[in-house]
Amino acid sequence: MQDPFFATAKKRKRTGTSGASKASTPSRSAAASKQTRKPTTKDSDVESGDESDRFDNLGSGSDSESSEEEIEETAAEKRVRLAKAYLDKIQAGLEEQYDGFDAADLDRDLISERLRKDEDEMEGRMHRFVADQVDVTAIDGDKVQSRRGHQLPVTAIALAENGSVFYTASKDCSIIKWDVKTLKKLHVFPGGRKGVEDFVGHTDHILCLAISSDNQYLASGGRDKIINIWSVKDNTHVVAFKQHKDTVSGLAFRKGKNQLYSASWDRTVKVWNVDERGYVETLFGHQDQIADIDTLIRERCVTVGSRDKTARMWKIVEESQLVYRGGIQSKQKIENGRPLYTEGSLDCIAQVEESIFITGGDSGVISLWDINRKKPIFSQTEAHGINTTHSESEGDINTPFWITAVASLRYSDLFVSGSWDGFVRFWKISKDKKNFVEIGKIAVAGVVNSLELKTVFPSNRTYLLVGVGQELKGGRWLRLKGVKNCTKILELPHLN
Repeated sequence: MQDPFFATAKKRKRTGTSGASKASTPSRSAAASKQTRKPTTKDSDVESGDESDRFDNLGSGSDSESSEEEIEETAAEKRVRLAKAYLDKIQAGLEEQYDGFDAADLDRDLISERLRKDEDEMEGRMHRFVADQVDVTAIDGDKVQSRRGHQLPVTAIALAENGSVFYTASKDCSIIKWDVKTLKKLHVFPGGRKGVEDFVGHTDHILCLAISSDNQYLASGGRDKIINIWSVKDNTHVVAFKQHKDTVSGLAFRKGKNQLYSASWDRTVKVWNVDERGYVETLFGHQDQIADIDTLIRERCVTVGSRDKTARMWKIVEESQLVYRGGIQSKQKIENGRPLYTEGSLDCIAQVEESIFITGGDSGVISLWDINRKKPIFSQTEAHGINTTHSESEGDINTPFWITAVASLRYSDLFVSGSWDGFVRFWKISKDKKNFVEIGKIAVAGVVNSLELKTVFPSNRTYLLVGVGQELKGGRWLRLKGVKNCTKILELPHLN
């Protein structure tokens, strides 16, 4: 028997107040009964089944009058319709993941688990303590698989929420779509020559990628100042946004929505509605190039502003921003009492949960921030060690390895960081969220330009993806010899 909660909502009509009103317009009713009525343009919020039911149930003698007196969809009916659409969307994702399944066995458990997960994330209650389950020393080097496909350094990586595919982008202006299970190429979006007009794609270095949480859209941006939106399913170009005036350095889709945030070297953050193919608004505040951006479920995003040494949280609805000051100094002093290292730039950022985020910069410092405090609650200096270079005039020069990329396992106590010291390092956040410690590292030769750490649903597998290159994605200040431009993929042990 069909559950009445999900029964199709019928249009309700006002009961007639008197027969006089009907008698007053006999010619109109008669005309309506003689000709076949055609439905008007259907609203996007009304399902086709509702439209047909509405016309089937109208009385033949009072079609015109009844249609004029119909009551619009009530709030309760709209909630039922949206809930049914949401459950259908989840079920469609499960069918794609499992290639067909017994609904009686899996629907109840998997859908209820997804609903609980979404609710906990929305309310900020979800925090998984999984770092202790990651034994990095037990990870066999042979399990770290490597794939090459780009001619120049890999600069960005994006993994789909369902774990079916991932994308890589490069300085060669191309994007490659990969299958997660087989690690085979599925599609290549080629790049064009610099300066070519009306080219469908990118004509300069690509610096960032993002996939919407419904696995419908891929967004890409780079030095050509263009944001391209691609269809994940059809591998086709959807639309290009060209409002930025400088390099697009970061992209992030709001979780659960197709709202896109973009960061640029023009010092602005822009908000886009991808479903409507439209621009929404521009946010101002940073005093230098914005280097990175991230977001979660709430209508907010966080950014870092390079040499303005600030991280900012943008509250879209409130039209306000919170400013967090960097500029961390090392505890070690040189002869004249000045600090040995001073943070000069904030280059990467990742949100752990709605109230906590991490940043990294050119001084080798990784900082843990709480949105209610203007200064970091904990900072780890020289997180990736010291880089020693020899100068004929000055001898050995010691500088910290820059933090080139950070990524967190959302709503958990685990995050990773990268540089060019030869390792990707794993870090554990304490239970009181006041500090963090290193718990291990894996060898990765080259410059780590991008990191992605994600648990995909519904398989609950956790993947670490690393984009590696011979050069930094933002420039050519450094070039490592003997390094291969590639993507490394590692599946972590099952995390409960």
